[in-house]
Amino acid sequence: MGESQMGSFAPLRIRRLRLLLLLELGASVGIWILVLAAQWILTEAGESATTVSAVQFAISVPFFLFAVPIGAIVEYTSHRRLLVVTSVVLLAASIGLAVLDFLGHVGVAVLMGSVFVAGVGLAVVAIVWQALLPHIVSRDMMAVVPAIDGAVFNGARAIGPLIGGAILAGLGSTWAFSSAGAMFAGCALIAARQVPATAGSASIRRPLGRAVSSGLRFIRYSRWTRRLLVRLTIFGIPASCLWALLPLVAHDRLHTSTFEFGVMSGAIGVGAVVGTIALMPLRARMTWNRYVALGSAAYALALGGMTVITRFDLMLVLMVVAGAAWVGVQSTWMIAAHKVVPTWIKARVIAFIMLMFQGSQAVGAILWGVLADVVGLVPAVATAAVLMFVAAGGVLRRGIFSSEGIVPDPAEVENPAAPFGDYGERRVVIETTYVVAPANRSNFLAGIRTVQHSRLRLGALRCVVTQSAELPDIFVEYCMFSDWADYISQETERLTQPEKQLRERVATTLESRPSSRVLLVTD
Repeated sequence: MGESQMGSFAPLRIRRLRLLLLLELGASVGIWILVLAAQWILTEAGESATTVSAVQFAISVPFFLFAVPIGAIVEYTSHRRLLVVTSVVLLAASIGLAVLDFLGHVGVAVLMGSVFVAGVGLAVVAIVWQALLPHIVSRDMMAVVPAIDGAVFNGARAIGPLIGGAILAGLGSTWAFSSAGAMFAGCALIAARQVPATAGSASIRRPLGRAVSSGLRFIRYSRWTRRLLVRLTIFGIPASCLWALLPLVAHDRLHTSTFEFGVMSGAIGVGAVVGTIALMPLRARMTWNRYVALGSAAYALALGGMTVITRFDLMLVLMVVAGAAWVGVQSTWMIAAHKVVPTWIKARVIAFIMLMFQGSQAVGAILWGVLADVVGLVPAVATAAVLMFVAAGGVLRRGIFSSEGIVPDPAEVENPAAPFGDYGERRVVIETTYVVAPANRSNFLAGIRTVQHSRLRLGALRCVVTQSAELPDIFVEYCMFSDWADYISQETERLTQPEKQLRERVATTLESRPSSRVLLVTD
């Protein structure tokens, strides 16, 4: 489960990747300038902890609301168009916010609305970027690219707050919002010139609802994916405490200036970049679960330190540690997903990973803000530290699986026979009859359950196995698909080597080759 033996920075030799990393960096820097400015304006205005933490909620909740639909859309919509349009919308929002600020009409509602729009833009950029990566680098490079991506994405948390804090302190909020707009304008130009025209142009377009439901069905029947989502949620809720309450810690406990708060926030991004580089050899020698447990424990120490340290220089050290732990854990989830999840469903699964993680950030932000108002700032942060230590221990006991029948190695199969007529978009039921050797009946029943889950993972709407009342060694499987094309996809491009092996194990329990026929569902 370690990384590839290739050089950690070999992908950076690809010019297009370098330029598109600038796009990701620019978009993220612009968004974090907006977030920092909004948080600090509200903090200095004396707003409650709940209101200040709601900024983190506003930046995270768009992932929860839109990640899965975006993940489905990016599979058949031009990535270039999506990134250009998103950059232009963010540019317009920044200009509008700067104008309203200049006129003196920026209040809590305007700030929260602007941060929400920025969150939508961040969700689109992040999900499109993950879907775009396989069009830019080779599959073997994906063992290290998510770590580089994590360093860039989180490096923006260093550059954005530093730039935002300096501009906010020296020139004011109007100029801070305008500088974010300049970043988004540059992103639109890079996207228009560098994103491959073919990226996001799937040959078969599925209705959005069907694409989303198939993604959810895959997750439901994939133990590996479900376990990953549970672990990242358990990490995400206590982790959100830092992002939600850091402005209050800086203002109330350290009494920092605007620029010092920017430096403190930027130290997290510095830790993310430095940690990515420094910890790559360690990651290569450790399992996913041990590495995540180590990162979680380090993050817990940083949270605990926030409750007792009041020196600015020591707090900067803590923020560097937190940044390194943050990107280490986050990038491990992505490396695991890219390594395990099949290509046909990867964009939707990654979108759901982002949905769950950012959803936990959104829920956690409000939770910690309310808790800080009720019991106090220090007890709230201390509670998050304890929960993070618990999460670190939990990932060692019940972490993510190494793999579970969904490793994306394609199977070599022949196309099923073509239909006798035009089935159109009618639902089809594949009826398969199995004649089982009497001595193998229990093995068959165990094996066919795994095959049922496999078929449901790969796109079947329903799958039922019946047993003949008169002839107990004869079993009939009925699997329903949205249409013939969906069935063909399951039997060809979606079928991986591990999924095929599940069927082969069932075949060893049979007395003869199974027979199949196609049934059409009548409306």
